[in-house]
Amino acid sequence: MKIRILTPALALALLAGCANKNEKAAETAPIKVTTATVVNQSTVQRLNFSGTVEAGQTIPLTFEMTGTVQKVLVEAGDAVKEGQLLATIDKTDARNMYDMAQAKQKQAQDAYDRLKSVYEKGSLPEVKWIEMQTNLEQANSSLKIAENNLKKCDLKSPVSGVVGRRNVEPGMSAISITGAPIEIVDLKTVNIKISIPEKEIGKLAKGTDATFTVGALGGKEFNGEVTNISPVADRLSRTYEAKIQVNNRSGELKPGMVCDVRIEIADNAKRLLLPYLCVSKDNENQQYVYLIDKKTNTAQKRIVTTGNYYDKYLEITSGLNEGDLVVKNGKEKLTNNCLISL
Repeated sequence: MKIRILTPALALALLAGCANKNEKAAETAPIKVTTATVVNQSTVQRLNFSGTVEAGQTIPLTFEMTGTVQKVLVEAGDAVKEGQLLATIDKTDARNMYDMAQAKQKQAQDAYDRLKSVYEKGSLPEVKWIEMQTNLEQANSSLKIAENNLKKCDLKSPVSGVVGRRNVEPGMSAISITGAPIEIVDLKTVNIKISIPEKEIGKLAKGTDATFTVGALGGKEFNGEVTNISPVADRLSRTYEAKIQVNNRSGELKPGMVCDVRIEIADNAKRLLLPYLCVSKDNENQQYVYLIDKKTNTAQKRIVTTGNYYDKYLEITSGLNEGDLVVKNGKEKLTNNCLISL
């Protein structure tokens, strides 16, 4: 039996030949991919903002008279009705002024009544009668002023709502309180305040529907409507403030809650759209896709230009046509003109 000895050179040649055969087999093996079709359709652009809940109406209440706060009858969060007494200041001085004005009015009225018959008989000079009339009118006016000042010692709610803030305590001076002693807020409707960038302000209008979710409420979704858009941009942020009005009869939404706002803007113009997962960037920072040639079952690299994002889709402005079939998944393994299988 003859034993053949392979020289090192011959062994290397055989190994190289086997490697080349394996590489060629790998290059010719089709790569499994999934595809997507370029469509031409109208779009809905989704705008996302961060918003903050605000009371539908905030009414800061202040005392109309000076004095020492005597009683505060409500706490923050209390529901109040229109006309409900909220706080009082010391009425001693106002009460004394009222009693004095009332006494003077009675005196003037009594003098008027006694001299009226005398005047009618012609026994009272005209000048004296006019003086009596003037005294009575002045006394009546003084009484009304004193009565009104006495009422001003009571701070009452002008509307039904909820106490938003209480910044006053008994013993404080009414004139030394910084800000409003009590704030009443209307929470039956609330506003969601959002800031709109300059490039998107032209896309919104009053009456536009909006949807938002509140993380503090477990991501619960609410619907509202844009009711106000500021015509002036903020000097620092260069954004425009807008408000979305929401029905809050349930009382779930509280001022200060943060929410994620979504506004969808319909566009009747049709655009070429493709799932954004189909588009990649090469080393030259060019966007491209792999276009499928059904005749040869190959994937061809095609440079494209893109526009705006529409949810999961990306606008294609050049490089593709409606109905083109492109690779969606598996493109990482592809090279230009390589074989693919669907």
